[in-house]
Amino acid sequence: MWQAAAMSSGVDPGPTLDAAHLPALIAELASKSDLVWVEVPGRPAQALWNVWHDNAITVVTGGLEQNDPGLTDGATVEVILRSKENRARQAVVASTVEQLVPRSDDWTAAVAALHPKRLNPPDGEAQPDRWARESTLWLLRPTAEVTEQPGAMSDTPHRAEVVETEATTIARTPFHAGRATKKRRRL
Repeated sequence: MWQAAAMSSGVDPGPTLDAAHLPALIAELASKSDLVWVEVPGRPAQALWNVWHDNAITVVTGGLEQNDPGLTDGATVEVILRSKENRARQAVVASTVEQLVPRSDDWTAAVAALHPKRLNPPDGEAQPDRWARESTLWLLRPTAEVTEQPGAMSDTPHRAEVVETEATTIARTPFHAGRATKKRRRL
């Protein structure tokens, strides 16, 4: 929060973090927050639930799980890390994408970390078998390229562009039970 105030007021927020401390910052942000934003080049950023495992952000996509934002093995994506406390953008780091082969040792270790964190799985303990059949597990390994960090945040608003559409509402909205009426009763 102090960075946003300092940036908008024109005050220098101070020096950026030392490069030696960046891996610890990335690990702390990724391990504390269960949600990261992943931006694949040419596509808008997408929120993905994740687990910090093996010095990488581990995500599962496809099947009944979250949609794949366009990850490809060996590609580089930007991962936007946020604070768990106030949900503010804290860092943006380039990450290398690595697809895990189902039933491999790395895949099994990643499943052991992801499985307990998945809320309300529809198939319970059979979830890892479903992931092997219809989902893809990815490791997003942070690189040394950090584009935003405390003390060096971007001034751009990072808002999504409005999508043009022909959809419109031409009639009154329907009645909703519980909505306050315009007339007030006098006592």
